[in-house]
Amino acid sequence: MRVYLSGPMGAGKSTLAREAAAALGLTPVDLDARIEAAAGKSIAEIFRDEGAQAFRVLERSVALAVAAEDDVVVALGGGTVVDPEVRRLLRRTGTLLTLTAPPRVLARRVGAGANRPLLGADPLEALTKLVRERAAAYAECHGRVDTSKPGAVDAIVRLARDRRVLVALGERSYVVEIGRGVRSRLPARIEGRSTLAVADENTRRWRDAIAPEARSLDLPAGEEHKSLETVARIWDEALDAGIDRRGLLVAVGGGVVGDLTGFAAATLLRGVGFGQVPTSLLAMVDSSVGGKTGVNRPAGKNLVGAFHQPQFVLCDVETLRTLPAREAVAGRAEIVKAAWLQGEEAVGALEAEAEALRAGDLDAHVSAVMRSVALKARIVEDDEREADLRRLLNLGHTLGHALEAAGAYRRWVHGEAVALGLVAAARLGVALGRMRSTEQERLLRLIARLGLPVDLDAALSDEVFGYVLQDKKREGDRVNFVVPGRPGETTVVPLSLEELRRGLES
Repeated sequence: MRVYLSGPMGAGKSTLAREAAAALGLTPVDLDARIEAAAGKSIAEIFRDEGAQAFRVLERSVALAVAAEDDVVVALGGGTVVDPEVRRLLRRTGTLLTLTAPPRVLARRVGAGANRPLLGADPLEALTKLVRERAAAYAECHGRVDTSKPGAVDAIVRLARDRRVLVALGERSYVVEIGRGVRSRLPARIEGRSTLAVADENTRRWRDAIAPEARSLDLPAGEEHKSLETVARIWDEALDAGIDRRGLLVAVGGGVVGDLTGFAAATLLRGVGFGQVPTSLLAMVDSSVGGKTGVNRPAGKNLVGAFHQPQFVLCDVETLRTLPAREAVAGRAEIVKAAWLQGEEAVGALEAEAEALRAGDLDAHVSAVMRSVALKARIVEDDEREADLRRLLNLGHTLGHALEAAGAYRRWVHGEAVALGLVAAARLGVALGRMRSTEQERLLRLIARLGLPVDLDAALSDEVFGYVLQDKKREGDRVNFVVPGRPGETTVVPLSLEELRRGLES
């Protein structure tokens, strides 16, 4: 376990690192003390003798070394996380927490600023400016703790033990919380905000149990209702409820509810807040994370939409117990996709968990969701709007979406179509010389072990190929098709419809 405490001067990092380490049975580390030991002089002397830039170089070096230590609670310097590389390493190797307090509290704690080179003559003004300038860096954390309030140590310990995945996007960063019972955290997320909680006829029981005070709206269930007409219902209900620019729309349900509610939030009043409580496996591992929202049109799936990141995501695996068997199985396709994109370790872990997942083991689902969300978070951080790397997340989806549309969203549920899309991608990989037949067999065997369909030939038709050309990833007469190789090695290949058909029929 590694816990990193960030935040401005006066937030209490050093003291709370010692206290939290004692509570967790870990070793406290003070980064400033390590820097002084390495330099053989105090922080103030480093600034005086060598300047701020030299201090930051030394701080970076020491921080990177500390990040390799195990079972520690580290009190960072106030500006440590301003370095993007250091910040990325810390959040990916442990739990990064930002300690906060009002500037006046911070100024009172640091006093006159003795031995604090950045404070100058007016600590309050300097601290207010530093916090403002570092807001984006401080926002990229797994959790925030207000140290001006009681219970800071308990909050740090709780966050350190929690299952959380950070989607780091500067001041728009958010955390995906994963585990049993996390749906009960919703009231704290919406407290003090005008909220419309949207569910469908299958998930309203979850919504009513966790947000009884919020204004509610029930939608008809099913992909066939993923339309602008349904979005208009959300707009009108929100406006009737008096939702303002500080308001919040919350989706409680599967991917359809999430996409509809997210698109409504992106466009209502030119953008209002949005939260997700996904209740299906598919939504937990895919659609609830990353900010893609949209609706279907007669020409194909998700052809109208927007990027609009949620402010929180609560993945409660207990909701999976009430899924219809078909939906429970279908969600595993996205887990297979994520594992193959991630690499050998993730594929091996999924192969080892396959039987537990089929048996409905909730701990196995927590692990699988964590891995899938962690992969997606990293890709979204690097390519939020699908200009390059994020296109890999479409593995299995180009043909999958075409299958759904050709079947009028009734023959196949999304996960089943993605599973067949993965079969198609593997077949193309072999035909193009990018995947060995043994790897293809391994992927198909894993898909089948998880109870998903693999009979691609029975699903193909001229109508399906017609919908492929309507895919939103089309460029001219070619479609950017994601083609897998070995686990962790996947590429995007532009293919004409004829090349696609020839590869799939080989």
